[in-house]
Amino acid sequence: MRNRRDTQPGGVMRRLARTGSSIAAVLVMIVASIASPAAATELSLVFTSTMADIEPVENEGGLVNLATFLRARRGEGPTLFLHGGASLAAGVLSSFDKGAHMIDLLNDLQPDMMAVTKRDLAFGTDELTLRGYEARFPLLSANAIDRRTGKVLEGLEPSLLIDTVVGRIGVVAVTSPELTVQYIVPDIQVLPPSDAAAVARSLRGKGAEFVVAVVDNTPEVIEELRREPAIDLLVQLAASGKDSLEVADGRGFGVHSNVKGTAFLMRLEREGAGRPVLARGEIVKLAGVPADPEMTTRVDVYRKRLSDLLDIKVGVTATPLDTRREAVRSGENAFASFIADTMRMVLGTDVALFNGGNIRGNRQYAPDTVLTRRDIQRELPFRDIITRTRLKGGALREALEVSAAGVETLKGGFLHVSNMEVVYDLKQPAGSRVVSVKVGGKPLDPEAEYSVGLPSYLAQGGDGYAMLKRSGPPSPAENAKLLWEIMAQRLGDLGTIAPRLDGRITMR
Repeated sequence: MRNRRDTQPGGVMRRLARTGSSIAAVLVMIVASIASPAAATELSLVFTSTMADIEPVENEGGLVNLATFLRARRGEGPTLFLHGGASLAAGVLSSFDKGAHMIDLLNDLQPDMMAVTKRDLAFGTDELTLRGYEARFPLLSANAIDRRTGKVLEGLEPSLLIDTVVGRIGVVAVTSPELTVQYIVPDIQVLPPSDAAAVARSLRGKGAEFVVAVVDNTPEVIEELRREPAIDLLVQLAASGKDSLEVADGRGFGVHSNVKGTAFLMRLEREGAGRPVLARGEIVKLAGVPADPEMTTRVDVYRKRLSDLLDIKVGVTATPLDTRREAVRSGENAFASFIADTMRMVLGTDVALFNGGNIRGNRQYAPDTVLTRRDIQRELPFRDIITRTRLKGGALREALEVSAAGVETLKGGFLHVSNMEVVYDLKQPAGSRVVSVKVGGKPLDPEAEYSVGLPSYLAQGGDGYAMLKRSGPPSPAENAKLLWEIMAQRLGDLGTIAPRLDGRITMR
């Protein structure tokens, strides 16, 4: 495998065989006998994901804890480390280096692979390809296809076969179809996740004796894949919820939620000539594992860079702010309204729309909290600029219907508004939930044209908002600063802010 470290027994044999010496030949036979299923019958399998932020969070583990955990497991015996991805975007530093630091740190942890999720493509295909070449481990996606070549994206692999002490392990990773809705990746076609079953069967045909499938937040196909006999272990990355892990009859199913700080530890066993089976598994809270000194030193170098850039006071909030996931994706939110109002002021538009999924801090701020550039960047980690377009009232109402359709599932496309008053009736079916809309205190005119301020993500049709897509690129003036920088400057200009709910969005 390109760029893959030869850490498995098969890799050792390849390196020795290249020497061509008789001593090497003897060593090859010794290593081969050690690696045979009959001589070693147990393999530890570690799975984790979603560690995009190197900043410590209370009661959560991170890379420094994971490093200790992996060192202990590898010290006890053969270990396979599978990484579920969701780690190259939404961290504070990723906004600056587009995930390069995470690949650098993961290279030290030596995963055997990393799955590519929709979040890992947040910075586009070219950046992900670069990350793939920087990694000393393969990045996997069986169904993220480059439309230009008809193959998986450059820098990625469709699947993986690994020789281990219990036999050949196959791994397939599946990217969620929501990728092409939530992110701007026009060159990518996402094949149905159910195609993972065909890839698993193909791995069986290539000699895989145990197959692991990692599926990115695609619950609609989970049951189908759970019934697929070619898949022995299925791990679903979920946007929310609690981690869970089932082991029964030599097979397993796990849900790894979108919260960092846990790892699945599973044991594969093999008796004689039989196939490897999943014998047992557990969920490990990494927060209870001591930090690894070497990884702590490595992470601290990056944290120092962040501190120099971001630990600068910009203002104070006189009122409480809530940026937790549910708060910004299900109704009016004071902080999100402040952002929308700032966008409209900067752009001079009739209205402004802002998607709640752009806010990622997931925290609460008490009154009189001092806010820094770090706080603002953590809340708005994506490299969004703001732009303006002109839309008819009918298109605005259509967008608001899309917004209301995703409230129950906390979709990131929930729209916050400026200079608008929107009333929703959530008892109605999706597509018929907008009761009334006012712009500047007057009823929305479906035929009138309004100037609209948008983040560039929405202006490119992100989150399924094709009706908001603007026809041309942003002007140089609009492209001058990222949204988080505009917000930090606005807070600095004001000194103190006091965002409050004002009834601009009403839920019935």
